[in-house]
Amino acid sequence: MQRGDVLAFVGELASGKTTFIKGILKGLQFEKPVTSPTFTLVNEYDAKYPVIHIDCYREDELDRWIKLGINDYMNEENIVIIEWADKIGSLLPSNTIYVQFSHKNIYSREIILKAK
Repeated sequence: MQRGDVLAFVGELASGKTTFIKGILKGLQFEKPVTSPTFTLVNEYDAKYPVIHIDCYREDELDRWIKLGINDYMNEENIVIIEWADKIGSLLPSNTIYVQFSHKNIYSREIILKAK
């Protein structure tokens, strides 16, 4: 993972998206609590690299995201991680890495990474 990456997380509710993101941030030497920005929409973390954590669960209006400056976050300085990214798919850059989560059973998940 490097600066400029955009990771689009997609999956059912409680499929492990936020838990996986906590692991990414721990790997990037961020030691403070990590929460999903479901209500704040965006959290910024000062980790090894700047990480922008966006949650589209409650807001799927593309115009609102544009007004909030989502495109400004997606630059060569930041790593951008977006939960429920399928709600804003047309705003994502062509180099986005998609991370698909699904329940296999109560104790396990399947995670598939794709690049377009």
